[in-house]
Amino acid sequence: SQVNTKGPVVPTVGPAPGLQLGVGVAPGAIVGAETGKKPAADGERFQLERTISIHEAPVHSVAMSTQLNIVATASWDATINLYNLSTDKIVRTLGGSSSAEEKMGGLYAVAFSKTVPDILGCTSCDKNVYLWNHQTGKPLAKLGGGQQGHQDEVNGIDFHSSQQVMCTASDDKKVIIWDFQEGIVLRTLETHTKAVYGSTFLGQEMQYFVATCCFDMKTRIFDMRDKQVVALLQEHTDDIIGIDYSSAKGLIATGSDDGNICIWNTRTWKLQHKINTRDDLKNPDNEVKRVSFSPDGMLLAAACSSGSVQVYDMSATPKHIAKLGDHKDCVFDVCWGICPTTRAKMLVSASHDRTSMYWREVL
Repeated sequence: SQVNTKGPVVPTVGPAPGLQLGVGVAPGAIVGAETGKKPAADGERFQLERTISIHEAPVHSVAMSTQLNIVATASWDATINLYNLSTDKIVRTLGGSSSAEEKMGGLYAVAFSKTVPDILGCTSCDKNVYLWNHQTGKPLAKLGGGQQGHQDEVNGIDFHSSQQVMCTASDDKKVIIWDFQEGIVLRTLETHTKAVYGSTFLGQEMQYFVATCCFDMKTRIFDMRDKQVVALLQEHTDDIIGIDYSSAKGLIATGSDDGNICIWNTRTWKLQHKINTRDDLKNPDNEVKRVSFSPDGMLLAAACSSGSVQVYDMSATPKHIAKLGDHKDCVFDVCWGICPTTRAKMLVSASHDRTSMYWREVL
């Protein structure tokens, strides 16, 4: 299917290793709402602004717009809500329609395109990847089915920082690299032995590389040009759910059901730090779901099964600095934003208790 977008056209892709990802415009600063209301207690790094209850089923993913003060929340109720942090209102709901063009299955992940800010992508239990113009609410593409698309539930999505390319991770043990303007498959990465839950591009510094996290307890670094695994990272002892890359720090973070967060150095592919959240929380059963670096790489947030978000200072050896939230169920995802006026960091969670929580850093 054809997706009409504004912006540079993805270069023609020839035989491997011909995936051409050139230098482009870096994504803009992430911005969010300025809604400071009350002073925080001494010692609090973040204050809760509000709890957001806008879904009828568990919220599984959340993403912050790079240009607008909105977050996108993706739910098992098969909708995405675009929510304005300043006005405390839903700007638009994507999905939920009975029309075949707009109807989606339960949603597992959502992300904004970095090169074409009007485009939003999401992944579903119905084996499809959906692209929307979130400014107009218009569906752009439904990618799936056939021999090239995913053959099972699609768990994760990420967009490249400078080209119109995205990657999606699936229970079918594959990660697919797509040209999202043309709606075509560029590469399929197939060496995983179990379900793949997440994938992330490694920024401009390593523009040909994509990292994946898998239920076989391994993190793989692929060179998209020839689909070869250039590094295999092994430390976790249970399913790996979350993965994120910090361009500012040159680090990969992985979160696992084993309760640990592993920090990997992308220059050496060695384990740099291992964070035991079960010790920090004094909870022997805590599982780490998705993880997210702040834009400057100085903080790391981890969504946890215990109903909270754990925040770590990454300026040196990781230091636990905050336990946020008292969700009634698992927190599965968390995203960062930056206030455009105060530059305070913001956090928004996605929880299976059907809510999100919104915090602001106290400056």
